[in-house]
Amino acid sequence: MHPLLRSKKNFVYYVLGSVMVGGALAFALVAPGKLSLLEGVSVAIPITDALAAVCLSAWFVARAVPLRTTPAWKKALNQMAAAVFASAIVLAFAHIWVSVLNHFFPGLERRFAPSLPVIAAMSWLIYLLALMISHLSLAMESSQRAEMSSREAELKALKAQINPHFLFNSLNSISALTSTDPAKAREMCIRLSDFLRSSLRLEEKTSISFEEELALTNSYLDVEKVRFGPRLRVLQDFDPGCAKCNIPPLLMQPLVENAIKHGVAMLASGGEIALSGHRNGQYLQVTVENPFDPDAPVLRKSGFGLVNVRNRLEARYGRSARLDIQVLEMRYRVVLSLPCEEPPNGRPA
Repeated sequence: MHPLLRSKKNFVYYVLGSVMVGGALAFALVAPGKLSLLEGVSVAIPITDALAAVCLSAWFVARAVPLRTTPAWKKALNQMAAAVFASAIVLAFAHIWVSVLNHFFPGLERRFAPSLPVIAAMSWLIYLLALMISHLSLAMESSQRAEMSSREAELKALKAQINPHFLFNSLNSISALTSTDPAKAREMCIRLSDFLRSSLRLEEKTSISFEEELALTNSYLDVEKVRFGPRLRVLQDFDPGCAKCNIPPLLMQPLVENAIKHGVAMLASGGEIALSGHRNGQYLQVTVENPFDPDAPVLRKSGFGLVNVRNRLEARYGRSARLDIQVLEMRYRVVLSLPCEEPPNGRPA
């Protein structure tokens, strides 16, 4: 489909541009004094309308003869031929239209004849300009598609890092439990299997409902509750409006994992992780807060979850989303803010 037909706004601008060209042509026809103002307007407006219609074909010509893959001589020949053909069409229309108007304005054909070269030159130049704009538009579309493809590949790569990283940590925990508490190790294997089964269903999805994301996070917490027992406590407070938002899958789980690994796990008595979320207009804000021991040794390769989430937000939303970290006395808080994308017809993407 022609890009002008995809946007009502762009089409209106195109029509307004055509009217301006028609006004300039009417002035050029009236200025020598051979045509009256009414004759000039009656001739110029329909001709520029015809030229505007013909110039729409420039986009298809530009698409058929791409700049990067077409030899220079072939490009020049095709574009010149297209411009000449377009100019001939406009001239033919002008001749037919003026012959019709001649019945209402006697002698108009004779007085208009000297303007035909001007019409031909104007049509030729404007069509070449339309070709240049069409090539620029196609180049921008190609660049945007390449950028989207690059972002999608980056998002897939980042999402693919999550499960292996989590699985590695979980298997280490199961290995430790097999010697101290085999029953817990077995239960953790079952919970881990449930979590992985749920996450694998989301492999090809770019967005899921917040409700699904929260269920997946709770599935992960079920795994960790087996491991930590009463040392891990979870408090949740989410506004009902959050459920209407679609978000990228597996955004919360790395944040919760980070809160457990670098917070609760480092405290002898464990601690409480507070999860909350609310919708602020068109934005969704999710907070993950946990206690931490400021004197605890820093773990190697720490902060993987935060880095992964921040990179995914950047690749998906650019500057429209952010991840903020706040350290308040002995509490560590991560605040995730991103656009709330409501699903079409109420269905998750």
